[in-house]
Amino acid sequence: MKKAMKILKISAVISMIACCLCMGGCGTDDIDISGYADREIVLSGIGEEDIAVTIEELKSMECKTLKTHSTSDKIGDVRATGVEMGTLLEKYNLTKEDVKSIRFSGADGYDVPMTNDYITEHEIYLAFGIDGEPLEEDSIPCRVIIPESDSAYWIRMVTGIEFKL
Repeated sequence: MKKAMKILKISAVISMIACCLCMGGCGTDDIDISGYADREIVLSGIGEEDIAVTIEELKSMECKTLKTHSTSDKIGDVRATGVEMGTLLEKYNLTKEDVKSIRFSGADGYDVPMTNDYITEHEIYLAFGIDGEPLEEDSIPCRVIIPESDSAYWIRMVTGIEFKL
């Protein structure tokens, strides 16, 4: 099992390098988040108390812009800019492997749970920009983007993330 995971991680790195070379480099779009920079996402379960993180704080972390699409036809191709979940967790001295499950909650009441297997096998981005532009009003403050996955997981209007450690 460990050998299979190591092979999977190596192939993911090779795929990312190939993607960067094909796209002429991996840059990050400079998204104007001024309309929602102070909007908060509440992180629960990673500290003794809930932690509020603003979109401006997310943007100040190491961000990536990636071109991807969902495996369902609902959304199609997108170029998303945001923070990968592992980068966010590093800020709190955690890794994706430390997390048993995550539940993303949107302002519209929609929520999506994810197990440790899913979390560790996928890159999960908290996107604050799509296609080089700020998010539309019906998606702010951020949107979950999981490359090459079903768009049902691409929750929008994320206002809370509950972690089980």
